Amino acid sequence: MASNIEAYLAQRQARASLPVRLYALVDALLFGRREPVERPAATIALFDGTPDASLADAGPWLIDFVEASDGVQQRLLGMGAEAEGVSWLISAYPFLGLADELRSRLNARMPDGRTALLRFYDARLVADIAGLLSFSQRAEFFVSTFDWLVQINGELTRIHPHA
Repeated sequence: MASNIEAYLAQRQARASLPVRLYALVDALLFGRREPVERPAATIALFDGTPDASLADAGPWLIDFVEASDGVQQRLLGMGAEAEGVSWLISAYPFLGLADELRSRLNARMPDGRTALLRFYDARLVADIAGLLSFSQRAEFFVSTFDWLVQINGELTRIHPHA
């Protein structure tokens, strides 16, 4: 039986004019909450290649859902069924390209000039972050996805459709 997100993806793929893929975006600490895990295959840590690289296994991970093992897929679906949630991204971007796009959004410049980590990879926060952005900021922020969805406690919510 297909999950809510897999059913949504199938509908999206039927309407899309180009191939789209399903990616999961998670906070690695939440992903390994019950039992610590090493970074699974088909995963890119967004902190890799940044000044925060030493924290890569505790930061945001982008996971190619189809290429992930059955165990990782089940863990992601389980996260979506619980309070920690998972962000689901439907995109035509290749895996590495999408990771680069997301990596470029990790830091936000504060009005006083300081830099702050933008925790958009936490499914519990991304809707609030999106709500703070202007229309043009949302379009720029979400341009790499056709759909950005969050699944928390089993409820699938679309945060942003591609305009």
